[in-house]
Amino acid sequence: MPRAFLVTLSLLLIGGSTLGAERPLRIFFVGNSYTFVNDLPGVLTGLAEASRGRRIVTGQHTPGGYTLEQHVKDGKAADDIRKQKWDVVVLQEQSVLPIVQPASMYAGAWKLHETIKSQEARTVFYLTWARKGQPQMQERLNHAYVSIAKALEADVAPVGTAWQRALREDPALELYMRDGSHPSPDGTYLAACVFYATLLDKNPAGLPAEVKKGGKTLLKIDPMLARRLQDVAWRTVQDSK
Repeated sequence: MPRAFLVTLSLLLIGGSTLGAERPLRIFFVGNSYTFVNDLPGVLTGLAEASRGRRIVTGQHTPGGYTLEQHVKDGKAADDIRKQKWDVVVLQEQSVLPIVQPASMYAGAWKLHETIKSQEARTVFYLTWARKGQPQMQERLNHAYVSIAKALEADVAPVGTAWQRALREDPALELYMRDGSHPSPDGTYLAACVFYATLLDKNPAGLPAEVKKGGKTLLKIDPMLARRLQDVAWRTVQDSK
């Protein structure tokens, strides 16, 4: 068999295997401490890594306390969105601001969405949770996030709705840190499962309770609790459709 033919055949086989491999899903998070506490983007990457399915690559611009309008004003988030080719950009507003200043949220979200759209990426809103002492806030948060998502034809990761369901089914869960606002490791795990189900359209059932990224442990929760939170995340995402 001629050497030139063998070389050509080898190149075709290599190229075919490369084309067959699914490329990573690239996700950029814009938000604040609700996102960076416990490294939610890293935990999501770790869950995808453990599933041995489609890989996830993440980036983030999440200064503490930032609102979406502040992100617009300083311009760094928009610069980061333009610098690389992202498939998804996640927008997370500051805590209760969607309730107390919805106009500010909508203005910031609209401008960031225009940048995301110009880069041919998909906008996903990170629907957050009510503060621990004010669970009645959840319905208003849901309304604010779903309304802007519908207006922009964007998607929603219903994290706060999943927290609400989990706490209704087991009020003893500790999804919050002591401040009653930020997520505990259990809360971040549930959030990551919701994003996994939302963005990959896959049931997180069976994912590990110890989440590693590149061999480093990012988060570890009780295995039985992990199974329960996976189930809550999947049911919530399915219901939201």
